[in-house]
Amino acid sequence: MVMMRAAVFVEPGRIELQDKPIPEIGPNDALLRITTTTICGTDVHILKGEYPVAPGLTVGHEPVGIIEKLGANVQGYREGQRVIAGAICPSFTSYACQDGVPSQDGGCSCHATSRWAAGASAIPSMAPRPNTCLCPMPRPTWHRCRMV
Repeated sequence: MVMMRAAVFVEPGRIELQDKPIPEIGPNDALLRITTTTICGTDVHILKGEYPVAPGLTVGHEPVGIIEKLGANVQGYREGQRVIAGAICPSFTSYACQDGVPSQDGGCSCHATSRWAAGASAIPSMAPRPNTCLCPMPRPTWHRCRMV
């Protein structure tokens, strides 16, 4: 079985790196090789024991990474592409989405750690509904600045 390293909640005050199986992707998923992830307020609350989760949860849900595999139904992305993944994956069925503000989709079922199959600190990690939560990263550009 192929394994990955992941930051795992053990108990309040304790998160450690552990080996976990790489998740299988479905037709609407993307597998990301995580290169960077942020620490969100949710992760801090989990660490402090203020947000109840089961031991063994892989924390993290705001990563940057490279697409390793794409499900058959995912369009607009390619394997090897660098992407950033938002913590909120809009459902596009809520009132907020229908009003043109999908970032305010508070009723969506994949907010935060609930839908990331492996947690976004895992390397790799599975992104749910990548057509709604991934965004291509721009190529780095260098600008020369001049003092005036």
